[in-house]
Amino acid sequence: MQTRQPAVSRRFVLSGMAATLACPALAQSYPGKPVSLIVTFAAGGGVDVTARLIAESLSSILGQRVIIDNRGGGATMTGTQAVTKADPDGYMLLAAPTTMVINPALRASMPFDWRNDLVPVGLMAKLPFVVVTRPNSPVNTMKDLEALAKQRPEPILFASGGTGTVAHLAGELFAMRTGSKMQHVPYRGEGPSLADVAGGSLDVTFATLAAVAGQVEGGSLKALAVTTSERAGLLPKVPTVAEQGYADFDVSAWVGLMAPKGTPPAVIEKLRAALATALGDAELRRKLEASGSIPAAVGFDFDGFLKRESEIWSKVVKEAGVKVD
Repeated sequence: MQTRQPAVSRRFVLSGMAATLACPALAQSYPGKPVSLIVTFAAGGGVDVTARLIAESLSSILGQRVIIDNRGGGATMTGTQAVTKADPDGYMLLAAPTTMVINPALRASMPFDWRNDLVPVGLMAKLPFVVVTRPNSPVNTMKDLEALAKQRPEPILFASGGTGTVAHLAGELFAMRTGSKMQHVPYRGEGPSLADVAGGSLDVTFATLAAVAGQVEGGSLKALAVTTSERAGLLPKVPTVAEQGYADFDVSAWVGLMAPKGTPPAVIEKLRAALATALGDAELRRKLEASGSIPAAVGFDFDGFLKRESEIWSKVVKEAGVKVD
């Protein structure tokens, strides 16, 4: 005797089959309209410039405009939260900043959980920092900086564009790794801090490559090191921190592509393929390097990278006792 399948069960089976069959069609039809890419900073900064260059390339590859939507504020949480609450259809994406993985360590509560509310698509680029000092400083290398920090009675004063920023935590990480006495001096943005370093009020700062490359070339600042594991195209003669005896020191801001949780796998895969095509283009890579970023390698393990970054910065925030106002 044949057992009749319950109607509710049949509906679940049929809906599952329909979703499976729809995936290839969805991938072929997506995107059918312009895509919004949320940038959590104001226009003109390193993350914004990087996102715009990649958005232009993705527009050509996907056949629809990828439009930059700048939503700054809230320590990058305003724009990020907007994406976590967006419809998971692939039409609102996030240019995810490094602070996305730092904020949970700095704050007792968060309005979202990036691990559960977002899906990683891929890393777009890293934005290196350069350790700079005044031109007439006796410090010429990171070893010189460490020696001075250990010899001088008062701590080295290092600046950044704000408490809890990647530049701030990069300095804290170097101090922790070397046992150096270093005191953070927060500024509201890089410009004022660079002026005070050049004038000798502060010892060093960890500043974005794009902000200081011209001043280093012009001689108003002296570069000690680049913080990424590879040298930067804009300052090819400046060695990395790792090259100077600090193995595995690899610090940068970065920007990745992420989508809301629940975005169909077919759409995620189409976005990953498009990003890989974009990053494989030599002209785009040249433009990114000229803007002060290091384009991600095709096939880069973004998921593993996010996990490592979260662990590193959580440890630095905890051990350095970093607090935000």
